[in-house]
Amino acid sequence: MTGDSCLKRFAIVTIAWALLLTGCIQPDEEVIRPEDLTMLQSDPYEMELNEKSTEITIGMVGDILLHYPLYTYDTYDIPFSAVKDQMTSIDFLLANQESLPGGVEFGLSGYPQFNSPKHIIRDLKVNGVDLLSIANNHTLDLKENGLLKAIGHMNEYGMPYVGAYESVEDRETKRIFDVKGIHIGVLAYTYSLNGDGIPKGKGHLVSLIDKGKMEAEIREMEEEVDITVVSIHWGNEYMLQPTEKQEELAGWLASQDVDIIFGHHPHVLQRYEKIGDTEVFYSLGNFYSAQQFDSTNVGGIAKVHISTLELAGRNFVGIDRSTFFPTAVIRDEERRFVVVPLRDARIYNRFDEEWVKSHVRLLPE
Repeated sequence: MTGDSCLKRFAIVTIAWALLLTGCIQPDEEVIRPEDLTMLQSDPYEMELNEKSTEITIGMVGDILLHYPLYTYDTYDIPFSAVKDQMTSIDFLLANQESLPGGVEFGLSGYPQFNSPKHIIRDLKVNGVDLLSIANNHTLDLKENGLLKAIGHMNEYGMPYVGAYESVEDRETKRIFDVKGIHIGVLAYTYSLNGDGIPKGKGHLVSLIDKGKMEAEIREMEEEVDITVVSIHWGNEYMLQPTEKQEELAGWLASQDVDIIFGHHPHVLQRYEKIGDTEVFYSLGNFYSAQQFDSTNVGGIAKVHISTLELAGRNFVGIDRSTFFPTAVIRDEERRFVVVPLRDARIYNRFDEEWVKSHVRLLPE
């Protein structure tokens, strides 16, 4: 993290941050109220509050997995139109692009070896996505050549990516993004490659879960960023609760001072929790896919609210709260698969109310 924010962890326990941080998912509310800060006036140390404090949001959508007929669509503007406002309102939005866009050169395909059209990149960018996480169990479905072609398409559209790389130099290039003066560092890892081995001497191609390497990369980045985000492909498919391995790894990442963990792979929603100061979304479910079960048609947009605060001439960066906007994949009147707010999907009525409360966490934005 930067010099101005090196005391971020300490700041969270100060009186000021105690007033600012909620520590749990809840509806949006005013972050700073002048009347709440009157108690600071009696503090023996003079602390000046910068009234122009910065607020940003960091978000992520779940799995984008283009089964048939999704990979035949000429545009994805219509499928995302009902949730575009939610997506574009987020200052820095990630997406798990699980089916890599190798393009028509490799033949478009769905399960079990995915290959998506390159214009999914274009349309995700138009709809607010700022970074693609591409470390997942399908990263090498089309081997090294397919991955390199997909990365070439991302470069063509000016879409940043993380988790898989075209060279050693590419992997060593830190993914650090300046969003309104707040520096966000992003890392991404996957538990598996579906049995596909990484070619000898090409370990840079995909970032696998390896605590030694992960710790080294977190340490290398932390002095340059205010917020560290890890996008991670883990867990068991279709399980509504995280596994012990997920919980253990989340705890370990929290101990490494990772601020936000965005999880994916189970294709269903799993719970959110806060471990210390770390926001943990175990699984964001499917955002856009054509899987057949009700639970795999529910996903959403996780959003973490970040604020800066100037005290005694120093800038502190911290997390205020997290919110979640649930979505569903349905078929519209023309039988196209589209993403809609969950409240607008009839599928919602088929879920047990307790399951919805535990996993979907319907909360106002």
